Amino acid sequence: MTPRRRLHPIAIIAGVGKELKSMVVPLLVIMVAGSRNDFSWRDLIVPLVAVAYTMVMGILSWIRFTYEWNEDNLLVEEGVFVRKRRSIPLERIHGISVTEGIWQRMAGVVQVHIEAAGDALGEAEVTLRAISREEARRLQRCVEQAKNKAENAAHPEPLANRPHPALFTLSMKEVWVASLTSGGALGVVAALCAFLSQFSDFIPYEALVRDIQSTWNGHGRWYIGLFILSILLAAYGVAVVQNMIRYASFVVRKQEDTIVIARGWLERKAVSVPVARVQGVVIHENWLRRFFGYASVSIIHAGGRLDGGGAGDVVLCPLVEKRRVASIIQACLPEYDLDAHFHPLPKRAQRRYMLRPLVWLVIPTILVAYMERPWGMAALFVLPLGAWIGTRRFRIAGWALSSRQLALRSGWFRQTTTYLLKRHVQSLEASATWWQRRKRLATISASVMPIGTRARVVDVDEEDAASIYRWLQGEKGDQT
Repeated sequence: MTPRRRLHPIAIIAGVGKELKSMVVPLLVIMVAGSRNDFSWRDLIVPLVAVAYTMVMGILSWIRFTYEWNEDNLLVEEGVFVRKRRSIPLERIHGISVTEGIWQRMAGVVQVHIEAAGDALGEAEVTLRAISREEARRLQRCVEQAKNKAENAAHPEPLANRPHPALFTLSMKEVWVASLTSGGALGVVAALCAFLSQFSDFIPYEALVRDIQSTWNGHGRWYIGLFILSILLAAYGVAVVQNMIRYASFVVRKQEDTIVIARGWLERKAVSVPVARVQGVVIHENWLRRFFGYASVSIIHAGGRLDGGGAGDVVLCPLVEKRRVASIIQACLPEYDLDAHFHPLPKRAQRRYMLRPLVWLVIPTILVAYMERPWGMAALFVLPLGAWIGTRRFRIAGWALSSRQLALRSGWFRQTTTYLLKRHVQSLEASATWWQRRKRLATISASVMPIGTRARVVDVDEEDAASIYRWLQGEKGDQT
């Protein structure tokens, strides 16, 4: 049993820094609101008190946080005012994420997120903010040994001594290409808008809108267009840099029954995902990557945010040639069959796919064409483009079924193909609107853990939808 110990003192700085980072915007708002255009030292009282309280609580939290583990359990005690003690069986730990942030790297330590059964969705059961690398490796070995002991399948040699060749790596060139083609600019713009919205009481947005309207009416449209384009290009550049930092030194290894994904430059991270916790495989292809024969692969993890993305989403391959995807999945998850034959949608569903984009485009396009005539008439070309996109979505959508696997494919700008094993499907819904029933069509939607993770295909033949539904109920015939 390891002796009871505290985290490295750098955990104080990391924890306080994280809290202060989330307090910057509220404190700035309080200072600006309190000054009323007449700033004085009194306006600093509330922010200084908040910063001092955060620092004191950070130190007390570090003092009161202790941890230890033995062959069977991880024991954690924490809490400043209310003491909380937790005992987590090592065999019930489902995922371990090891991160090296800037503060941790300065001190030569790592941060460990541990996810166990029964934790809240999206939150790690335990976070060891600063422990040594060797201690993190010992904890990982103890977790693996506890799992093997529970399964009565002890390893003949220590896990750390076994060679684990890389199944997938990204070169710097591939990291660059992945960052260029991953998008993310709209996310940066949305984050900027959310930040600026915090100052809506102090920034004269109405006056700015009036200035923009007068500039637009004064034939300054090109300047406004160039300004918007420059913002999007800057956001795109920020997104590219973020992705390059995130996916640098990307490598995937298979250690016994665990997939280990390591990545990162400024913040190094290693994520351990037990194969038994993988609920599905998702292949994403945006239009640009699809043109060059590339895709990205994610796995659905039955748990929280191990990799900084959405709950249950772990990136397995940020960028990979499509011809290599099947071999990588076969090495990591041999139960999945990516060579399944997809069934297309019935021909009578094509018109619905063509009309679906037009529902949102007709009224705005007509208004633009009328208000900005004669040049606005060019906007009418958007309508046949929307119908063409609907046709492409129709041709891509499909489904595949085997004795133990369901695959669903949809989208066009971002084509998504999801592979789910039968035993992992939590629910399957076959629904139909009044318009779908007239065409003998239905929508298939399959859900897995975590809650809210689902894949669906719209306008499947109703007989095919019924056969998929029977497949889940165990009544499938000779469908392959």
